Amino acid sequence: FTAEYYAAVWSGYAGNLWNSVFTGALTALVCTFFSVCAALFLSTRRGWVRAACMALLLITMVSPPFVSSLAYIQLYGRRGWITHRLLGLSLNPYNCWGVIWMQSVSFVPLNALFLSGLLSRLDGDSLRAARDLGAGPAAILRDIVLPLLRPGILVSLLLSFVRSVADFGTPIIIGGRFSTIASEIYLQLVGYSNLEKAAAMNMFLLLPSVAAFFLYRRLMKRSDQLVKAGQGGQERISLRLGRCGLAGAVAIGASLLLFAMTALQYGCIFLSGFLKNTNGVYALTARNLEKLLRFNGSALARSVEYALVVSLAGTLFAMLFSYYMERRSVPGRGIFDCLVTLPYMLPGTCFGIGYILAFNAAPLKLTGTALIVIANMLFKQLPTATKICSATLTQIPIAQERAARDLGGGQLAVLRDVILPGLLPAFLSCFVYNFSSSMTTAGAILFLVNPGKKLAVFQLFDAVS
Repeated sequence: FTAEYYAAVWSGYAGNLWNSVFTGALTALVCTFFSVCAALFLSTRRGWVRAACMALLLITMVSPPFVSSLAYIQLYGRRGWITHRLLGLSLNPYNCWGVIWMQSVSFVPLNALFLSGLLSRLDGDSLRAARDLGAGPAAILRDIVLPLLRPGILVSLLLSFVRSVADFGTPIIIGGRFSTIASEIYLQLVGYSNLEKAAAMNMFLLLPSVAAFFLYRRLMKRSDQLVKAGQGGQERISLRLGRCGLAGAVAIGASLLLFAMTALQYGCIFLSGFLKNTNGVYALTARNLEKLLRFNGSALARSVEYALVVSLAGTLFAMLFSYYMERRSVPGRGIFDCLVTLPYMLPGTCFGIGYILAFNAAPLKLTGTALIVIANMLFKQLPTATKICSATLTQIPIAQERAARDLGGGQLAVLRDVILPGLLPAFLSCFVYNFSSSMTTAGAILFLVNPGKKLAVFQLFDAVS
């Protein structure tokens, strides 16, 4: 037993710790600002504009990591299409500001969809009553909508901070000399094989994350109360941002900037696949597509196989867990709920190292097998899946379950014929979420994947690097 590694980390990597906190705080602020603006924009729009913006958010959510950083270099690098070719500038993209911006853009979709869900459940009677009492659109936005949204905004800030300090890929690719504690953890394990030092570094990420976890649970209870207080219907907010004064104009401008840059990034990624660069001159080519078709597809097939197993098993587990937590009086319900939510707040590298240390010896020696990767994916994504199932379960009347029991149905029959059919929408949502997350997850399973059995996401990381 020794505190040598903790002392070494504190003395030698204090700058990296500060970089992580600095990046996380600014990323949380920038990301939450754009998330609120995007949520207001989506909730007050309809038609093809809303559909196009939602499609951009969903593409960003399910796209593999590191892709945004690649587009960032292509567009805004020293020879970037916009900075150099369009504006004639030669800017250094490898710094903390690039990391902050790329993390912010990557984290916006999930936060924006979460806030949009809260906005869609606001009590419409409150808005109509304020309008009847003479309040204008700007006053309604300032005095009703934003205060009611405050718990969700705080949750967005918290989640963005935790995700930022745990991100290792973005600082490695576009951080340059700017290094965070998460990127150093990656180097200590991959470059130096120093598990003890990496574990000590993870503790510096774990402690604030655990503190943030309990604050997150408290804030989520407040946001859940907000949702339950509403009508529960998915109605569009009858508010025109254009008439909300400066706040509405800022929300519209920030949303359009965000969606335009997102479309530009993914357009750049798609176009780059059909370009060949020769001495700074681009030409259209199909050679990249030919190479892709000849590429060894074993890693992609393995990724799909793991994702399907995690999607099916994780979704069924989440449905059963939610049912027993919500409808059955299970002793220690609060403890189980806390344990199942905690993995979402833990840094991915910390979660992965924990699996190495826990399952590296008999009787549960799982390292080097597919099972440890699948288990890590399943439990890392379980918190979101259980939230989806719990929300859907509240729409199944408990009287329907009791009526089935009064008619002679046993517990298994009620579960099979009443609960599971009612949870079909949640099953589809969880299945899609688990599949897309399993295909793109990197940090948590980075140190668990067998080198001889790589996954597609790490082949992408190697290519980008």
